[in-house]
Amino acid sequence: MLRYVKNGMLLLSIAFIVLGVLLLVMPQTSLLWICYAFGAVVLLTGVVCLIQYVRVRGSGFTAPFLLVGGIVTTALGLFSLAQPQVVASFLPVVFGIFILFDGCSRIGTALDLAKRRGDKWWVMLLFSLLSIALGILLLLNPFGAAVSVVALCGVLLIVEGVVNLSCVVYAAMELRALDRMTDAAMNATLGALGDMLDEEEAAALNADYEGVVYNAESTEVPDDTTAPH
Repeated sequence: MLRYVKNGMLLLSIAFIVLGVLLLVMPQTSLLWICYAFGAVVLLTGVVCLIQYVRVRGSGFTAPFLLVGGIVTTALGLFSLAQPQVVASFLPVVFGIFILFDGCSRIGTALDLAKRRGDKWWVMLLFSLLSIALGILLLLNPFGAAVSVVALCGVLLIVEGVVNLSCVVYAAMELRALDRMTDAAMNATLGALGDMLDEEEAAALNADYEGVVYNAESTEVPDDTTAPH
């Protein structure tokens, strides 16, 4: 079953759970370090875009996007590293958008399982809708000041990690079962085709054999009495 598991989704699930636990256990310290990590990743992304822009030498359709994207993301990364407290104020929105898109992406997996006639593809669809609801809840935060934003992020990240991990395991089990059914059907078809070919070959051999016997029996032997002396 391991070959059906997507390593990226598995690591993402573990990352969600770890981040959620850290936000609950060490809210202020964890949030600060997450902001630093966020700034570093964004800065690295901007630098990569600028390097790609230099490599293409400003030519091509994607060159302007690489330049603008590289400048914006580099500036955002530097700002996140310089002012992590400001970034912490809108980081829950980033988490909410990320969870929302994660749920939307899993809808495609549910539809793929439905096309392959998976037995319980709707379970994956329900998990996806749950993730979308969690993302919207984190974006809107209807609890207001009654619930800490950091605690809400921690709880929802843990729930999303568990949901994502469940989806990874479930999808792997479904894909393995579907592949086994496909292999069994293919083997049965090949076996039936082989039996049919064996029967046709046997019938052809029998026909050839009967033809040889018939010709041998019908061979005329000259009558010695009619031969000249």
